Amino acid sequence: MAKIGDLIRSLREEKGVTAKDLAERIGLSASQMSRLESGQRRVNSEVLARIARALEVTPSELFEEGSPGSVRPLSSSAATPLRQAIGKVIRSARRQKHWTIEDLARKTSTSRAFCLSVEEGRRSGMESDFIKKACRLLGFSPLDLLASAEEKLDVSETEPPTAETGSSSFVHGIPLLAADVSAYPEELDDQGKPSGVVEQWLQLPGIDPDRSFAVRVAGDAMAGPGEDCFRNGDVIVLSLDEAVSSGSYALVRTLWISSEAPEFATRTIFCSYFDDDHEARRLQFLRPEYPPFILPTSEVEHAWKVLLHLRIPANPGSHP
Repeated sequence: MAKIGDLIRSLREEKGVTAKDLAERIGLSASQMSRLESGQRRVNSEVLARIARALEVTPSELFEEGSPGSVRPLSSSAATPLRQAIGKVIRSARRQKHWTIEDLARKTSTSRAFCLSVEEGRRSGMESDFIKKACRLLGFSPLDLLASAEEKLDVSETEPPTAETGSSSFVHGIPLLAADVSAYPEELDDQGKPSGVVEQWLQLPGIDPDRSFAVRVAGDAMAGPGEDCFRNGDVIVLSLDEAVSSGSYALVRTLWISSEAPEFATRTIFCSYFDDDHEARRLQFLRPEYPPFILPTSEVEHAWKVLLHLRIPANPGSHP
């Protein structure tokens, strides 16, 4: 079966629509459309509906033999309450054992971000053997897990909405994002904002939570002596709107042609951002042993300016 990106490209070409025109019609950038058609960007049902309207076809025409291929469903679904209930049971059992989220990740051979996404109901954990491992480690069977989750679902029907149950009127704050695999979130949502697992919501006065996001510093490339440095695990808060000037600290999303594939690959890095000239950007690290990246301007897709640096203690304990 052809991939959904190939089918979109084929239909687009049949209609005589360029990739740039289609991207403008559905609110994506040209680079996002390129990654979508090449299979490097997953497409959810909302974007699929926009594409169908733009090409004047029915969504079913974007599939072969009615199979949904690589379409990613919207995060809000009938399964969401069950996933959230399962996550609460796992979190409660983990805390009863006095384990941190890092302990659970290590014991199940997964990442911290993966475990958080299960505990927060963003994924079921059933796409791998995570649930089986977690249940065995936490001391109950998968059937016990489902029974406990069902009890939580019954209770939630009679409880008023809270932050735990995801009330739409609850103001969460600034999302602290974590990536499943890469150091920093690589995926962008339909509005071009970074997306990932929300580790927690930060309440920071004076910063618009709708126009900002946060990530943890990964690695030691921006570490060093003195106060003007960033340790592994520190939190940086970034603006979705504020322009990045030369010399600013920024989270930068880059594009380049990889040797394994003809399409653009992406990488997001935290660095000092310099626009030495109109044709190139210098991405500099604080550690002198890390050489800078000198990239053509066309390969720097986006840069988000650091608004605030939240330092962790010098000898931090594990996060709960």
